[in-house]
Amino acid sequence: MKKLAQITAISVIVAGLSSVPAQAATFTESDDAGETLSTAQILSTMPMPLKSISGMLSGDADLFQIFLTGGQTFSATTVGRADFDTQLFLFDKDGFGVYSNDESTGSIGQSTLPMNSPFTPTKSGIYYLGISGFDYDPVSDKGEIFPDFPDFPDVAFDAVVGATGFGGDSPLKEFDGAILSSGGSYTIALTGVETAGNTSIPEPSSVLGILALGALGASRLKNQKNNQKTGNSSAS
Repeated sequence: MKKLAQITAISVIVAGLSSVPAQAATFTESDDAGETLSTAQILSTMPMPLKSISGMLSGDADLFQIFLTGGQTFSATTVGRADFDTQLFLFDKDGFGVYSNDESTGSIGQSTLPMNSPFTPTKSGIYYLGISGFDYDPVSDKGEIFPDFPDFPDVAFDAVVGATGFGGDSPLKEFDGAILSSGGSYTIALTGVETAGNTSIPEPSSVLGILALGALGASRLKNQKNNQKTGNSSAS
């Protein structure tokens, strides 16, 4: 009876946890985020949807480690009229460029990495999101990772581009270039993103597996007890 009660209690607890609605988080940069993989700010609180990142750029670049849920649901857009001309960049977990944007179509000074573009990641996992002022760009050992004016004069300022610059086949080393703005405050609105600590809560399929095992164990335990009672009755 004790084992059956324990299994029932576990099932109730797990079912209760699975019914708790997910809370969306907003993140505000505390210490200055770095601009390399080793100095990026890691958003590793309890895993939950992340709807925005806010910070202050002091003329350099900020880099954040985030978790993408995959399925081309990711997007990032600077909102609220940042105090400088923004650029956004996305890198995979190893620092290889994914895509970037300088100017959102129809806007001045704002940037967008859109969902469902040919460059939007389909796989979930750890990625790095970078923001900088105009012309302060990510580079690898071989040069600029993303195509940029004036080296690529045919690339429009509002184009969403992949890692096709001279250094696009190598990982991020640092940011480099002219710092044309003293920086300022910014907010990046996000979709398809969670905080980076994404391994603490089991997936729904895992929860169902736990419940199924619990139900199977309870059923077997009940059958054993019934068989024992039948045997005892026959013996008497």
